[in-house]
Amino acid sequence: MVLFVFSLFVTVLGLANVPGAETATGMTDLGLGVWLIALVAWGTVFLRRRFPWVTLIAGLVVALIGVDYLLFLLGAFHVLVRADARRRVLFGCGTFAVVALWVVRDLTTPWGADVFTLDDGSGVSPTMATVAIAATSLVITAGSVALSVSLRTTAEERRRAEVEHTRATTLGDELARQAERQDLAREIHDGLTNRLALLSMMGGNVTKAVERGDPSAADLARSLQAQSREALGDLRGLVHDLREGPSAQQAPRGTMRAVPALIADARAAGTSVSATVVLDGISTANAALDSAVHRMAQESLTNAMKHAHGAPVSFYLEAAPSSGVRLRVTNP
Repeated sequence: MVLFVFSLFVTVLGLANVPGAETATGMTDLGLGVWLIALVAWGTVFLRRRFPWVTLIAGLVVALIGVDYLLFLLGAFHVLVRADARRRVLFGCGTFAVVALWVVRDLTTPWGADVFTLDDGSGVSPTMATVAIAATSLVITAGSVALSVSLRTTAEERRRAEVEHTRATTLGDELARQAERQDLAREIHDGLTNRLALLSMMGGNVTKAVERGDPSAADLARSLQAQSREALGDLRGLVHDLREGPSAQQAPRGTMRAVPALIADARAAGTSVSATVVLDGISTANAALDSAVHRMAQESLTNAMKHAHGAPVSFYLEAAPSSGVRLRVTNP
């Protein structure tokens, strides 16, 4: 609305550029017609954001009849900020050409003659003033276009960065969940599966001992009960890890100190194990090494009992963090 009101003032001043639009006694019929055309054209200023081409064409009409080129520059601004780089150059050259032709026409034809004859005693040439106003208008328009395009590009880059950040965050969460699923699967395979395999074998041994009337059946049953409690503890630990979520820091399960207990469990399950275990300075071993040795020993014994049940096992472990680890598990 401010632009539309301002246009009334600009149009009245611009009528002086049109030959025959004004006389010493006031506005002529030609001037009234030109003013009405300019007024209707300025009404398109309300459409400049949605339909910039309408404003541009209306501004071109006002410039052609010699009133002013301000509406044309407004339309050109909104067209230029929406154009791509190549079209922006072409439209920019066209805008410059229209304003330059408008100035040349006012300098070489009766258009603008009334304005050029004004002399306020300042010593400023009307020709220089007209050229200066046109140049300033073009510079302001070009600067406004450059600023608007820069702000729009920055906003688009910010939105794109936010989208990429959201995508990266989602991917990171998915990777964390995948890592936790892998940890859970490893814990089930390496820990709980071993416990369940021992329970199955020990249950079979208890059944056989009871059928034979073997007095060791009570000891086997107690071992079976102990293994059941440990399996239940492992299961509770896994459920706790699931409740804590992927961000929870989970301590590695198992330690080299528990290897003798693994051997004892295998023997309790009915497997003959000939074992040699030498552990030196394992208190200085990092958690990853400590857990890895336990897992390998556990998996080796579990496979031996599952796939060659009843066969004797030879177990050799020599571990020293300073020199390395040697693990050998064999059966016939």
